[in-house]
Amino acid sequence: MDIDVQVYPHTLALAHAFAEATATALREALDGEPRATLCLTGGSTPEPAYKLLADADLPWDRIHVFWTDERMVPPDHEQSNYAMAKRALLDPAGIPESNIHRMDGTLHPKEAAEDYESVLHQFFGEDPVAFDVLHLGMGSDAHVASLFPGGPELEEYDRWTVPSRAPAGTEIRPRLSLSFLALNTARLALVIAAGEKKGEAFAEVVEAYESETIAPPPIVRVRPAGDLVWMIDRALADAAS
Repeated sequence: MDIDVQVYPHTLALAHAFAEATATALREALDGEPRATLCLTGGSTPEPAYKLLADADLPWDRIHVFWTDERMVPPDHEQSNYAMAKRALLDPAGIPESNIHRMDGTLHPKEAAEDYESVLHQFFGEDPVAFDVLHLGMGSDAHVASLFPGGPELEEYDRWTVPSRAPAGTEIRPRLSLSFLALNTARLALVIAAGEKKGEAFAEVVEAYESETIAPPPIVRVRPAGDLVWMIDRALADAAS
């Protein structure tokens, strides 16, 4: 599989490019349509890009926001993906509360999965989820969203949302995640990754794309219906080479 990998000289350039690509795609999605959808990711890498995106000239009242995954914590917890997005993007951009569709990290993971499944069905109907723009990150083990290597949730193709569990040693293990069924319907998937610490993982990812291995790293199993673009910094590219 050929992949589009865009390399930027440093993390600030990466953040600007990621925010610009997102804004451009949302404007295109809104052309002739009443609304567009943006699915956010967590972690520290996208936060600077979200701060920049908040300043973009976009009709946020027509853009609905979702999440790829969440830790099972309250919405104001320092490790909540929602809390990061609220701080960096939602509040600064003034996105209406009615357009924010967060995962409920206060519920039991199974109950939370059922709850978010219902949220998605209410918004998208019975058709498959189809995010106009999907944001993804990559863990140092090449996990994506909260779909981790070896987890049973990797084989879930009947549900849009699944409970999951981070590996032992992770501070907050109970998670909620979109499944590949939901991720792979995206019209545009943008992957943001940075830093030399993830070089080994990215090297494995590139090899898996090229060899089409039977059991690829989780992030390689994201094969969206639309376009897939990797946006990385030079430090990661050099570490993987």
